[in-house]
Amino acid sequence: MSSRLVKTCDRRVGSPSTKLGPTGESTTTNDETTTTTGAVESCQDGEKNGDETDTDCGGASCPACADGSACVNDSDCQGMSCVDNTCGPPAPTCDDAIVNGDETDIDCGGPDCAPCDDDQACQGPADCQSQVCSDGLCQAPTCSDGAHNGSETDVDCGGPECDPCAAGLGCDGPQDCESGVCDGVCAVPNCNDDTMNGDETDVDCGGDTCDPCEDAISCQDGLQNGQETGVDCGGPACPACPTPGLVINEVDYDQPGNDNAEFIEILNTTGAPIDLTNHAVVLVNGANNTIAATINLNGMIAAGQYLVLANANFAVPPGALKVNISNGIVQNGGSDPDGIALVNKSSQKLIDALSYDGSITAINIPGVGVVSLVEGMALPANVIDNPAGAGSLARLPNGQDSNNAATDWKFTGTPTPGAANVP
Repeated sequence: MSSRLVKTCDRRVGSPSTKLGPTGESTTTNDETTTTTGAVESCQDGEKNGDETDTDCGGASCPACADGSACVNDSDCQGMSCVDNTCGPPAPTCDDAIVNGDETDIDCGGPDCAPCDDDQACQGPADCQSQVCSDGLCQAPTCSDGAHNGSETDVDCGGPECDPCAAGLGCDGPQDCESGVCDGVCAVPNCNDDTMNGDETDVDCGGDTCDPCEDAISCQDGLQNGQETGVDCGGPACPACPTPGLVINEVDYDQPGNDNAEFIEILNTTGAPIDLTNHAVVLVNGANNTIAATINLNGMIAAGQYLVLANANFAVPPGALKVNISNGIVQNGGSDPDGIALVNKSSQKLIDALSYDGSITAINIPGVGVVSLVEGMALPANVIDNPAGAGSLARLPNGQDSNNAATDWKFTGTPTPGAANVP
């Protein structure tokens, strides 16, 4: 630090005095002696001098400057931030872990940073990844929020969660389209798109628009015909043929005023017996995402054999297996949604599942873990067990399991517990 201006005065009454002359020499008078050094710069002299960046601050020797003062380097400032040669807060960035600048939440939102996650603060749709801002918070995507978000392929349609898209809307594959045809966008059904859509009764034939079908071939006639590769499955018109295994084949969860008539049917679609030891049927209440009941199975189920879970007084056909369950134990959809899982506790695997009256996409089953009860696309909203009369949800064709609930399951007015399903 530079020294101040130092002046030394030595006064002696009656003694000669020596003073510096105009060129710095000493002068002497008769009454005092004054010796004066040269002027030296100081950090307290009220002037900007030396290497100071502002008055009495900054530089190598003086204290750091307050915000608003001139600076050259960060070290010239008390806050260690020199921006555009002025001490002050650092410029906001999108990775400084604080809300600043035009951000709406920590390092997100506003015109410069990435959109915010769900439940973070926002001022408008552009601040959110979901493009939905409500009550000052980014909202999770839904199939009715008027925005193209989540796994949707267009606004509120497409993807694994939402209904298929109408013609002209975006898609990633045929499953995203009502027409079943995706060509960058969902195509309008026509009579040469190799898909059964529109009002066609078979692939590219029948209905009011296309030519009549040549043969009365059906994917539900119990025969392998047309271009089917199996009985009522495979080929361009029918669903994919099932992968052999245990399947939940039919469910009657809502009989009008009669819980004793409800049942769950399991089918062995393989050509060999299956040991049911360590298998269980798990009933799920989707309203609060809890396990409503676990029904343990045992014994052997033969190839092509049915197992019915029902009330003790419920009759099943000869040759079908039966497990007695309590009245009303099958979730009747009143809690919406509800679900059924068939699990192997030994291998800790989900074997088959059905979610009805809504989608259960994450349930923690003890010994198995968190699983989804929705296979492929969820059941359409109109596929329900109508409580107004007899009926059930059934795999049609019987035993069909293409891992796509929207195509595998149908409502039938003719329940067939312990026997093959019929439309």
